[in-house]
Amino acid sequence: MLFLFQDPLGDDRGLAYQYPQAGLYQEAGEGFADLVAVGGEGREGRLLLKMRLARYPNPLGGPLGFSLATVVLFLDTGKGGSEELVPGLKTPPGEGWEVGFFLTGFGGEGRTPSGEKAPARAWREGEWVVLDTGLSPGRYGIYAGVGLFDPFAPGYLRPTSPSGGPWTLTASSGAPPLVDLLAERPLDQVRAYETGVLKPLRPRGLSLRRESLLAFALGGVSLLLAFLLRR
Repeated sequence: MLFLFQDPLGDDRGLAYQYPQAGLYQEAGEGFADLVAVGGEGREGRLLLKMRLARYPNPLGGPLGFSLATVVLFLDTGKGGSEELVPGLKTPPGEGWEVGFFLTGFGGEGRTPSGEKAPARAWREGEWVVLDTGLSPGRYGIYAGVGLFDPFAPGYLRPTSPSGGPWTLTASSGAPPLVDLLAERPLDQVRAYETGVLKPLRPRGLSLRRESLLAFALGGVSLLLAFLLRR
């Protein structure tokens, strides 16, 4: 992988959000909207984003093997861009996004800040859900979060309201419809919910060099073992 960001297990409750009351969610149990990792991999000159959730219940029969969560991803690939991620959540000033993706168990969809939509190829690789961004690999700023799947809502995200309901998240007025956010530290996630501003995560050159060194070391070990076995 070019980079890997991990997120704490069991932090898919927003800022004291309560899940909808419909039996579908009660039967599914916990963890289906808990983002635990986001990684990036280069293949054939394109950047693939890889997401992992804690669990993948699939009561609605999504072809990607899950159906209750919606993963949102936004990439800051250049200057400018849109600073609104989802209702109730923005980027820091000057760090807007240029390429967005909404990923459900029924497929991926790319979006532009102007609202244009296009299909995005997505598939499963074991416990990972993989999305082809169509972009060249780069150290882009990454925003990611998970909400509850709603096929009829903008962004396929179930809304929030202070009163909640069978199909609505209970949360404070104006809260974003995301129960988990990718953040560098748990405190950063809490601040994002409190302020409505989410900081991007950016692959660091040091981490990329470490992975390269690790790959080189593993390659050396493999060559040594092959030599010893031949002897």
